[in-house]
Amino acid sequence: MRHTVRHCALSAACAAALLAGCQGGTPWGATPQQLPLPPLPKLESIPAHAEAGTTAGAQRIAERVRAALAAEPRLAGARLDVEGFEGGVMILSGNLPSAAERPLALQTARSIAGVRDVVDRMSAP
Repeated sequence: MRHTVRHCALSAACAAALLAGCQGGTPWGATPQQLPLPPLPKLESIPAHAEAGTTAGAQRIAERVRAALAAEPRLAGARLDVEGFEGGVMILSGNLPSAAERPLALQTARSIAGVRDVVDRMSAP
């Protein structure tokens, strides 16, 4: 038992001596404060087609599709929902006032940058 206590005390003393000379960082001296950061691009400068490959990008594209559909006066009576998926796939669902608005809704969605394909799940009377 006495040997174990002495061994632990000796190990602790050695560790303390080693840590006393340590200044942090890595063996080659790089610490987070000294690492240069590369310039990051602004989100506005990333092209829309590059966004389509991520879930967050697909959701941003879906928001743009929703805004374009809401801004179209001929689709004012439509209750449409847009779901965005990776790869620029958008699913349009909901109710149209008439079947005549279907091509307009599809064309409006396809005109948004980053949209690769539009799946039509809309219903009309």
